[in-house]
Amino acid sequence: MNTIVTILGYGVVVLLIALSTRRHTDADEFLMGSRRASAVLIGGALFTLVGGGELIALTALAYTNGYSALALFLGYALGFIYLASISKRIRAVPQSQRFLSLPDYMHNRFGTVAGHLVFVVSFAAFFAMLLIQFTAGGQLLSPLLHISYTGCVLIAAGIAATYLFIGGFKTVLATDVLQGIARILLLPVIIFAVARGTNHAVDTTIRTSEPLPISVWFSLTITGFFASAASSDVWQRIYAARSDRSASRGFLFGAVCIMLFGWFLVKLGILARTAGITQDADSAFVSSLSVGLPVWAQYFAVVLVLSTILGTADTEIFLLSGMLGREVSRVSGARTIDAVYREQSIKRSRAFVVLISVCAVGLSLIFTELIAIYTWLLSSILVIAPMIIASLYFDAKRSLVIASISLNLAVFMALIGLGILQPENAYWIVVPGFALYAASYFLGGAKNDKFGEKGRSDSI
Repeated sequence: MNTIVTILGYGVVVLLIALSTRRHTDADEFLMGSRRASAVLIGGALFTLVGGGELIALTALAYTNGYSALALFLGYALGFIYLASISKRIRAVPQSQRFLSLPDYMHNRFGTVAGHLVFVVSFAAFFAMLLIQFTAGGQLLSPLLHISYTGCVLIAAGIAATYLFIGGFKTVLATDVLQGIARILLLPVIIFAVARGTNHAVDTTIRTSEPLPISVWFSLTITGFFASAASSDVWQRIYAARSDRSASRGFLFGAVCIMLFGWFLVKLGILARTAGITQDADSAFVSSLSVGLPVWAQYFAVVLVLSTILGTADTEIFLLSGMLGREVSRVSGARTIDAVYREQSIKRSRAFVVLISVCAVGLSLIFTELIAIYTWLLSSILVIAPMIIASLYFDAKRSLVIASISLNLAVFMALIGLGILQPENAYWIVVPGFALYAASYFLGGAKNDKFGEKGRSDSI
C-alpha cells in the first residue's frame, strides 16, 4: 500500500510542475520551450535519456563483464563531448531557429527524400525506445508494487501523458532535472541497501566477471558514440538551448552525469553476481531490487525506476509527437520550414501526444522482449549516422546522401536477417556510408563545406 502512495506522490509532484509551466503563447513554446533552456536543463535532459532499457541492459552487461561494461556509456559520453564541441556549428544554420530535430535539418539541407528517410529511421528508433520505457516500467515496477504488468504500464503511461499534455516541453526539461537528481542520489543508496541485505556475502561458486575483449570494448564505444551523435532527441536539445554556450556546457555536464550513473549501474551488476543474487544476467537489475531489499529501500527503488522510465518516456513522446506533426504538414503540402513552423498548433500537438502514448501502450502490452528491442533501437540510429556527421563538414549531392543511408540500411537489414545483430558488431552498419563519402570526396563528388556561413535552400 505504501508503495502505491509513493507512486501517487510522485504523480502529484510532476503534475504540479506541469501546472506551473502550462502557459504557452504558441505551439513552438509548447514543443520547444521557447528555446531558452539553460546548461543545467540541457545537461539534465541529456542524462535522463538513459532509460529503462539501459537499466536492464547495462546491469546485465556488467554482471557478465564487470567494469568493462562501461564501454557503451563511454561512447555515449564521447558523443556528447563531440556535440558540445560543434554545437555552435550546428546552430549556425540560418533556419535552425525553426528546427525541432534532425528531420528538419535534413529536409532543409538535402531535400524531401533525404528528410523523409531520416524521419522514418528516427521515428522507428525512438518509438521503439518508447516501447522499451513502458515495457521496462511494467517489468520493473510489477514486483515492487505487486501490481500486474499491464497495470504498471498503464500507470507509467498515464502519468507521462498527463503532465506532457498539460505542460509541454518546459515540463519535460523541469522534470528531467528532478528525475536526474533522484537517480544520482537514490542509486548509491539502493546499492548500499542491496549489499546490506545480502550481508556483503560473496558466493565463491559463482564465476567471476570476465572483461570484454578489447575488440568488443572498442566496438561498443564506437557504437555508443555514433548512436548519441546522430540521435534526434539529442539534437533537439541543441536547438532548445538558449545560446551556443548553454548548449556546449549542457552537453559536457550531461557527459559527466551519464558516466557517473553508468558507473553506479555497473556496481549494481557486479554486486548481483558476486552476492549470488541471481544466476541470470538479464534479470540482474530486477532481482537486485526484489531479493533482500529492505522495506525502506523499496520506496526509493520505486522512485528510481519511475523517474528513470518517465525521464526518457516523456522525451520520446514529445519528440515523436513533434516530428510526426511536422511530417504530416509536409505531406499535406507545406513546402518550406517556415510554412511547417506556421502550421504548428498547440491543439494538434496535444492530439499527437495522446495518439503516440496510446499506440505505445498498446504495443508494449504485446512486445515484451527488452534486450532484443534495445539492440535493434541502438543499431538503427547508426543507419543515418555517417550522413549526419559527414554533412557537418562536407557538402554533397542529394543522391550521395540517399545512397549513404540506403547502403547502411542494407547492412542493418542483413545483420537482422542473419540473426547476428549485436551491439558489439553494430558498428559495421556505418562502414558503407563513410566509405561512400570518402570515395566521393577524393573523386570530387563531395567538398569541404564552411558550415553555416552560406545560406541553404529552405525548400523542402
